[in-house]
Amino acid sequence: MNSNFAVIGLGRIGRAMLSLLQEAGHPLQWAVSSREHPDLRHVSTSLPAEPGGAEIVLIAVPDTCIAQTAHTIAEAWKGRCQGITFFHFSGLHSSELLAPLSRLGAHTGSLHPLQSVSAAPQAYQQLKGCPLTVEGSPPAIVRARKLAATFGGKISVISTQDKVIYHTAAVIASNYLVIIENQARELFSSIGLDFSALLPLIKGTLSNIEAQGPKALTGPVARGDWDTVREHINLLSRRYPDMLASYLSLGHYAAHQAGRTWPQTLGKGPAVLEREALVSHAARLKERGLRLVFTNGCFDILHAGHVSYLERARALGDCLIVGLNSDASIRKLGKGEERPLNDQASRARVLASLACVSYVTIFYEETPYELIETLRPQVLVKGGDWKVADIVGADIVRASGGEVVSLPFVDGYSTTSLVERIRRS
Repeated sequence: MNSNFAVIGLGRIGRAMLSLLQEAGHPLQWAVSSREHPDLRHVSTSLPAEPGGAEIVLIAVPDTCIAQTAHTIAEAWKGRCQGITFFHFSGLHSSELLAPLSRLGAHTGSLHPLQSVSAAPQAYQQLKGCPLTVEGSPPAIVRARKLAATFGGKISVISTQDKVIYHTAAVIASNYLVIIENQARELFSSIGLDFSALLPLIKGTLSNIEAQGPKALTGPVARGDWDTVREHINLLSRRYPDMLASYLSLGHYAAHQAGRTWPQTLGKGPAVLEREALVSHAARLKERGLRLVFTNGCFDILHAGHVSYLERARALGDCLIVGLNSDASIRKLGKGEERPLNDQASRARVLASLACVSYVTIFYEETPYELIETLRPQVLVKGGDWKVADIVGADIVRASGGEVVSLPFVDGYSTTSLVERIRRS
């Protein structure tokens, strides 16, 4: 049985769904779009004052607009929403975003095509007969099944609380697969090979996954060939440091799946570097397009204030480098002969263990000016009440087109006050 329907939003999904339903014999009552569509009838730029005979309304707007769209419809139509079925198409969000409509007696659900749609011209063919996932009120689920059957869609039902799990799995399977293959493409390109040479391998792997599932895993991790894995890690660390984290993370997961134990020392490259090694590494990171953030300090007794500051600094770019005052330079700062309480090697190791810190290097001058001049980071950060103009190295970074930021410390934390409290106790 055909249903009168309407569509709000004629982007890739909205336009494709409109075409599919019309082809299946469902009459379009009206559509709303911010753009003109000369080839379509019944399209306007604003919501109609009443449902106009629509039994099903497809809300194909961006995720951030779904809740507001539902509120707008509820305000405009009020009790006339009763009995109408509303679907939105977010993979992440549930039908709860349509609560203003369900409170008026509407049937609500989220209907998500489990397909990667990257371009509008292909959307129609990609959605035709593709799997769809639905959740929502029982009448909405029934209607989704009947609707999908008319254009060959295959419906799976999930619970409202499982939407985030569902969408996370879809993103890993689709979006991150593209990223992983792009990394392989870049590596191949660097040695003069075309990505097309990898396609038979990729297609063969997908066929193996379809036939064998997790048992399709092959390669050095599955074999426990850690010498080969170490060669990969060394290469990525030297030339493609931005790819290293994903390689290690996936490697650990692969080892677990294969029943292998990942060697503890494998992949733990030095985060505390001498200046020469750091400069070389930083240059490579810049070549790879990463945004380097630099800060410096003594970090004698690491406390929560320091950690908060370093996390905020790291958020300003892709890689956080910490210049650490040597023991001798701390004494020259006038903090007293008993300071630092922890020697430079110990302080460096503690800093390097923080997830937000990428690299630590010790500088022996009174200020990090020479180090900043050599590294030329894109972002220079200092904490406390420093004025941007007074931050050491600000002139260097600004001259290079970089950014200088002063971040306030979190109140209530101070190494000096901690030392005094220890003394008093």
